[in-house]
Amino acid sequence: MLLRRLTLEDVPTAARLSAVAFGGPPRETRIRRYLALEPEGWFAVEEGGALVAMGGVVRFGKLAWLGLMIVEPGRQRSGLGRTVARTVIDWAHDQGCTTIRLIATPAGTPLYRQLGFVPDGESQELKGNPRPSPPGPERSSVRPWRPPDTDEVARFDAPAFGADRSRLLSAYAREFSTSAWVARDDAGAVSGFLVVQDESLGPWCAADEHVAGQLLDVALAGVTRPLKAGAVDDVGARLLADRGLARIRSLPRMRLGPPVPHAASPLLLAHASYAVG
Repeated sequence: MLLRRLTLEDVPTAARLSAVAFGGPPRETRIRRYLALEPEGWFAVEEGGALVAMGGVVRFGKLAWLGLMIVEPGRQRSGLGRTVARTVIDWAHDQGCTTIRLIATPAGTPLYRQLGFVPDGESQELKGNPRPSPPGPERSSVRPWRPPDTDEVARFDAPAFGADRSRLLSAYAREFSTSAWVARDDAGAVSGFLVVQDESLGPWCAADEHVAGQLLDVALAGVTRPLKAGAVDDVGARLLADRGLARIRSLPRMRLGPPVPHAASPLLLAHASYAVG
């Protein structure tokens, strides 16, 4: 057994492993994105020349987000998940991270409890064909997200997320430039943002429910393909349900380390992904 860093050369194999573990198509683009965000923070177990386990972390200052923990189905319950998780956690601590957060699947929750993670909220998974409401006259406050917007968007987002995730937001806005949106208030200040990815919705953050709905209706206009989303709170889940997405399941958020302070406003409505927050 060889424990080593995950590299770009591993991406096709890692993507196939993700498809086996989670269903759906291989997540090659996502894994490349995560490696670009944190090149040193992803690890793999290789056995007999085959990749059998993987996982990693992305740092946001003192906060780290752990995700994409995968063990080849035939090798589960053999300690590989613990080995990767412990390696990732130790690496994050060595980098100065004091709190590690994640979203747990039912299969992974017992392991995380054993490693010292505690409950830290709940996220709701929704999926379906969106039915947006016709955007009202306030649509004018929502505009495509342009590169010069990103610094202000990140400052707006930080109190809600509890850390500066400007690197992540910049990456998503750049990659999904035709489906990334920013809302501004009457004074011209950022009041929310939303990204629609290829098959999912998020990150999504807004000053209040009204702005959140504006963003959602503009972003979903013309979208006919099924989308899924990880809603962080009941406001986001309700707005998505009102527009045709159905609740599939609830998943626990967990943390290792002290709570991460975050403001009640703006509202953090949906994750960028379960793997990176």
